[in-house]
Amino acid sequence: MALKYGIPGLILAIAIPLAALAHGPKDLPDDPKLLDQYKQGYAAYQQNDYATALDKWRPLAEQGSSAAQLFLGFMHVNGQSVPKDAAKAAYWYSEAAERDNMVAQVRLALMYRDGSGVAVDRAKALFWVKMAGRTENHMQKIAQALQRSLEAAMTREEIAAAERLFAKGADDH
Repeated sequence: MALKYGIPGLILAIAIPLAALAHGPKDLPDDPKLLDQYKQGYAAYQQNDYATALDKWRPLAEQGSSAAQLFLGFMHVNGQSVPKDAAKAAYWYSEAAERDNMVAQVRLALMYRDGSGVAVDRAKALFWVKMAGRTENHMQKIAQALQRSLEAAMTREEIAAAERLFAKGADDH
C-alpha cells in the first residue's frame, strides 16, 4: 500500500499503527478489572506475545472495547496468532469505527479504498475518513490528507454519495 500511494501512503502506513497506541478515554474499558485486562494484553502485544494479547483482548472486543477491537483488526491484518484475514480485520475495524475510534475509521477507510477485505467503495472510504477528521486530535491531519487524496480520485457522484452517508452517519455518532 505505502509504495503504491507514494510518500503520503508511506506516512499513513507508519503513522496509523503508531497513532493507535494513543487511546482516548472512551476507547478503553471503564471497569478497573477490565482496564487491567486490556493493559495486560497491551503489555503482551508489546512483547510480541500475540497469543496472550489475543486471549486478553478478544473478550473485551466482544464486550465493545474499541481499543481491543482495533488491535484485533491489526492482528488479523498481520496474522498475529490468527490467520491473516482482511475480512475479519475489516469486521473488527468496523466495530471500533462505529464506536468512534478514529484510528479504526481511517484503517477501515483504507480498506474500502483498496478493496482489502471489503468491496472497493470510495464513497464509504471518504465517509469513514470524514468521520475520523471531525474532531481535532492526533488523527485529524492524517484523515484530512487521506480525504484530499480520495476526493482527487473520485467522481462528483461518488463524493455526493459520501456526503449523504456522512450527513446521516454524523447524526448517528
